[in-house]
Amino acid sequence: MNSKIFEKAKLYFLEGSKLYQENNYDLAEKQFIKSLELVPERLSTILNLISIFIKTDQKIKLQEILDKYKNLNNEKEILYGLAFNYYFCESFSESIKICNKIIHFQEFRDSIQDLLASNYKKQKLFLDALKIYKQKLKENRNHLVFYNIGCLFLDLGRTRTAHYYFDKSKELKNDDYTNLNNLSLCKLKLKEFKEGFLLFENRWKKKTNAQEKKFNNIKSPNSPSEIKDKKILIWDEQGLGDTIQFSRFVIDLLKYTKNITFVVNSKLAQILSNLNKDIFVTSYENLKTEKFDFQIPVCSLPKFLNIEKTEDINYYKLNINYNDQDIIPIDNNKLNVGLAWSGNKKYFLDSYRSIPFKYFKNLLNIKDINFYKLSTDAREAENDQLNLYPNLFDLGHKSFFEISQFLKNIDLVISADTSFIHLAGILNINSILLLHYSYDWRWFDNAKSTVWYPSVKIIKQNKFDEWDNVFSQLLEKIKKLNFEK
Repeated sequence: MNSKIFEKAKLYFLEGSKLYQENNYDLAEKQFIKSLELVPERLSTILNLISIFIKTDQKIKLQEILDKYKNLNNEKEILYGLAFNYYFCESFSESIKICNKIIHFQEFRDSIQDLLASNYKKQKLFLDALKIYKQKLKENRNHLVFYNIGCLFLDLGRTRTAHYYFDKSKELKNDDYTNLNNLSLCKLKLKEFKEGFLLFENRWKKKTNAQEKKFNNIKSPNSPSEIKDKKILIWDEQGLGDTIQFSRFVIDLLKYTKNITFVVNSKLAQILSNLNKDIFVTSYENLKTEKFDFQIPVCSLPKFLNIEKTEDINYYKLNINYNDQDIIPIDNNKLNVGLAWSGNKKYFLDSYRSIPFKYFKNLLNIKDINFYKLSTDAREAENDQLNLYPNLFDLGHKSFFEISQFLKNIDLVISADTSFIHLAGILNINSILLLHYSYDWRWFDNAKSTVWYPSVKIIKQNKFDEWDNVFSQLLEKIKKLNFEK
């Protein structure tokens, strides 16, 4: 090889390595690609590109580079990429096989240990994952190991244990914002509201699943006294359910100012326009450019309003004026039940939130009850099964407003932790929330009811990932209701 070409490739490689160390992955990628063009199939360069694609979650690029260098599949650098690629493709067993092949290489050991543990967690082999983390902890008391153990126990619904490990991680590194965000979730679940909502502000800074702040050109207030009679913009964040749930705090702001604009997802604009006559609700598409004194994201309102105990959480029923004509005729001689068993599968905790359809089959076999599927998020594998139940009617194509209009005429809503339980709750419709053992912080430790919505009753798993007790109780309640009907 021409020495000048080699030296030029080396310079690109060194520059790429420097940028990589500075976490400037975009520019580092460009330098490594230039180096690889001059010296093709150089494994050290390929490995750096693979590492960038893994760190920046560029799954398509990872697949492409692995396809390009299939002829090098037996090299440890390519196997390293394949292990992650199988994980991303949810082929966890295949990923584990490769991890075990290359874990003895010292340069891969740390990240492959983490990948192995992640594979085990996905397969719900939590003890195997914990053994890896405990071994890592013996080797190095690193803040990330404490954080990973905390995440494992958080997944298991072991909130106090998770809190302990997140706290340990914080002691070693107090500016890991992802850890601080998870610590906030533990504190909120334990009803330590003051510190919990303060730490919850780290959701903007965390590394994964972080949202972007909107309206940065408008300043944020520090205390309620600042906003007295001022023009305030409140904007939604996270999911539809979060917006519905936290909308109550927008009403609480009326104690300080009557000049409030609340901008929300277009799916909710028509519904939430009924919050209060002094709150102007609009969608982002229809938000007019005007001067606001302050802006606040809706999930920051509890901190802003100094919510410190459950008694500080107010409930306001949402009253909506509908057209007299119902969307769908129902048989009032039968029990009519709305069902929502799954949410957005892209949600990172969906495997704990959503419920496999198979658990509802005994319920749907009660032929003298009409059931109505509310959500659009049925899994592809479930679609054929839905047609087997003539008493199950699909409303998933209806708008959120149309669903809200329909719900006022039915007897009951049964839902996993989806936006529909929040919709039913704010409308004060009788509902049953089916909760995983590893439930979201906002349901606290309440066993049967929730401070957020008086009409919502809770049935919670007794053991991790076991739904039998939930559906046993649910069937009893439904049979009783059906008998009374």
